[in-house]
Amino acid sequence: MTVTGGRLSDSEFRELVDRARERHSISDIIGRHTSLKRRGAREMVGLCPFHSERSPSFEVNDTKGTYHCWGCGAAGDSIKFLTDYEGMTFRQAVETLSGNEFPVISDEERVRRKAEDARVMAERIAYARSIWARTVPATHDTPAGIYAAIRGIIHPLPPTVRFVMAPRWINPETGEAGRDHPAMACALQDVTGAVVGVQCVFLQDGGRRKYERVRDDGTKAKAKLSFGQIVGSALRLGPVRPHLINCEGPEDGLTLAQRMPEQSVWVTCGTAMLSRVEYPAEVRSVCFAGDNNAAGRLAVSQAREAVLAKGLIPSEVFPPEDFKDWNDEWRGIRA
Repeated sequence: MTVTGGRLSDSEFRELVDRARERHSISDIIGRHTSLKRRGAREMVGLCPFHSERSPSFEVNDTKGTYHCWGCGAAGDSIKFLTDYEGMTFRQAVETLSGNEFPVISDEERVRRKAEDARVMAERIAYARSIWARTVPATHDTPAGIYAAIRGIIHPLPPTVRFVMAPRWINPETGEAGRDHPAMACALQDVTGAVVGVQCVFLQDGGRRKYERVRDDGTKAKAKLSFGQIVGSALRLGPVRPHLINCEGPEDGLTLAQRMPEQSVWVTCGTAMLSRVEYPAEVRSVCFAGDNNAAGRLAVSQAREAVLAKGLIPSEVFPPEDFKDWNDEWRGIRA
């Protein structure tokens, strides 16, 4: 992946990286490290290569080009697998995928997959927008406002953070959905500013704590669920500016926005997305405010590489070593 003549535009960079991702089936890449068995048209399962397990909890989807482990939480696409598992840099992963180390998908199959992906994504975005349309302001007396206050957020929440009652799951084929739960809803905007996704932080006890449930197999259900287009989007807690601060969780983002009201803070949905935000042309530099652990530092390193490839100026900052993240540091909770 060679950049000449200054910064690549976002569209040029996306095209370069997307083309590398789409050249191969992700199962061919991951299949070198673990045995995968087919389950459905494009989905496969196997033992997770990231942690030791006896029962397969690792899912690989060739249509989506993604993997996810229900045991340890490892998730991402082919580039993230090559960086996280094989130790490549972001640039090395893109260059590897741009070569012929793996079987190349035919043009006909690639067109078919693109059409299917576009249809599925349109449905996901529509569903996320339907959730956002039901939101109301997250005032201090809503569960979202109460949760924010408990996390030390005393400033009024921005218009991109609201309260909603929403189901935790929906069957896309039948439309059947679970019962509504209270949630702090965070609008995820694409590079144009359009709302294309929603991250819901599900709550209980009137917002006094995040949703908790232990499944029958002993694993914990996630309190945060994201709907719609996650890749490339971000929760904007401030306007588009030449310099942005980017972190990986709404609680950290709201903390930083409260502490530095003169700065514009954006948030991604999780560690894996920190390197995949699409920035408007006005942005010139990004400071990554990472979590103070191995995963957080790796995510910042990958994000730095990604923005450098776009011609942006990166910087980084972490909480003091006694604290896991910015919200814990704000509340004085030591690791």
